[in-house]
Order: sequence, then structure tokens, then C-alpha cells
Amino acid sequence: METICSQAGGSALTGIACFIYDFQTLLTGLAAIMVAIIAGVPVWRQLKDTNLQTRISHRETLASLLRDALDRYERVDKSIREPLSLASRLTSDPEGEALPIEAPDAHHLEQVLSGRLDWYLVVLEATEEGDIESRKAGLKAALETLVTTLVDAHWADHNDQQQDDQRIPDAEWRTIVARCAEAKIEAATHVTQVEAAYRELRAAQQARIQSLRTQIAKLDLQISLPK
Repeated sequence: METICSQAGGSALTGIACFIYDFQTLLTGLAAIMVAIIAGVPVWRQLKDTNLQTRISHRETLASLLRDALDRYERVDKSIREPLSLASRLTSDPEGEALPIEAPDAHHLEQVLSGRLDWYLVVLEATEEGDIESRKAGLKAALETLVTTLVDAHWADHNDQQQDDQRIPDAEWRTIVARCAEAKIEAATHVTQVEAAYRELRAAQQARIQSLRTQIAKLDLQISLPK
């Protein structure tokens, strides 16, 4: 073939044959590329379909997380909003100045707040992101301190030095009475601390909700783009 192609003249068919002979490596490569492209079209389509399904699945997961976050946010707010409002009214005047809490009010508020958010702060502990969990721990500690203070604030008023067959020693009883008076004053500060802890928790919850909504919006845009 090389000898034939080196000779001048020849038919058109011979010229085509010589061209193919001279560029057979290049033509073979081009043919292989075309075959690969044609064969790869279904694969690329499959990859695009797979990516779309992955995005849709991810969106469904995020939507479920968002619904759960919103549900918790609303349930927590509904559970604690009124008790905190009551606590504020019982420990501060209309101008916001702190007031000592009265023994009956301290007892009532203790009953209202005890275990109020256990379903969330205890049962659902370690079920959310770290930032929210740290705020939950802060609120739990603040509530426990407030409830303990409320118990101290009314105990001496609702109990006697004589306990069944035993009498509390005078020195110990004086300590209890003194602590009762201190706790009535301290209650306002601890209510404020609970309110601050709850605001921090709400801010963390809202940030999580906004993050989920942003992620969902981005996925919606990717899913809706023309194929």
C-alpha cells in the first residue's frame, strides 16, 4: 500500500485508500472517541437522573427536619411562655423593678415550673445540633436554680419547726428562715436568668430553622433548573 500511494496518479478510490492508510491512527482515534461519546450519552443521562433523585431525597430529609424543628419551637414556646410571664409579674412591678416574691406565689410558681420542660430538656436531650443543645443545657440549669430558690422562698412559711416527732434545732431553723427571706429576694434575679436563657435558646432554634429553609431553597432552585 505504501508503494502504491507513493506513485503519482491513480484513481480517486486509490487516493481515498491512501488517505485512510496515511491517517489510520488518527482516524482510529477519532472513531474511538465518537463511539465513546455515543456510548456515554445514556451514562450521563443516568448520572443526571441519579443526581436529581439525590437532591430530591435530600430535600425531603431537610423538609422533615424543618417540620420537626418548627414543631419543637412552637411546643416549647407554648409550654413556657405563660409560666415565664407569670414569674415576671410575681417578681417585678409594672416598671420592671424587682420585688420579693410572696410565699404563696413562690409555692404556686414552683408547682407550675417543676418539670415543665422535661419532655424537651431531658427526654429529647442530645437530639439536636450542638448550639441548640448547649442553650438547652443553660435553660435547664437556670430553671433548676429558680425552682430550688422558690422552694426555699416558701418552705419556712409552709412548715413548722416541729416536724412530726422531731423538732428542728433552733440554730438550723434560724438558718432556714434566713434562707427563706433571701430566696424571696433572689427569685427575681433567677427569673431574669431563665428569661435570658430562653431567649438564647430561641435564637439558636431560629438560626437552625433559617439554615434549613436556606438549604431547601437552594435545592429547589437546583431541582427546577432545565435539564
